[in-house]
Amino acid sequence: MNVRPTLIAILAVAAISVAADSAMAKEVSIKNHSKSQVQGDCGGKGDVYWIPGKTGHTYGCMHEDGSGIVCGGVTSKQKQTCSTFRTGSFPSPKLPTRDEIVKSEVTEKK
Repeated sequence: MNVRPTLIAILAVAAISVAADSAMAKEVSIKNHSKSQVQGDCGGKGDVYWIPGKTGHTYGCMHEDGSGIVCGGVTSKQKQTCSTFRTGSFPSPKLPTRDEIVKSEVTEKK
């Protein structure tokens, strides 16, 4: 019996499940998420806050790590809710800098 295709299928389903869960959004009440409260929580380095513009009906914050909140919308239900979303638990890949490479090469030679 060839186990390899079965193992590959199981790993693929597990990977898809983890990826789907990592980007899960949650609907919450707009209560305690006013424009000033969302803006106040959006002060970190790399965070971006936006307000409703001429064509938009939402305000929210996108954090540097990719998580965030979007409040408001067009319909009456959307106007009473916010959508929160988060990033996965996996750290983003980091490539070494030139200095780090040189330092590791010097360390390896010793």
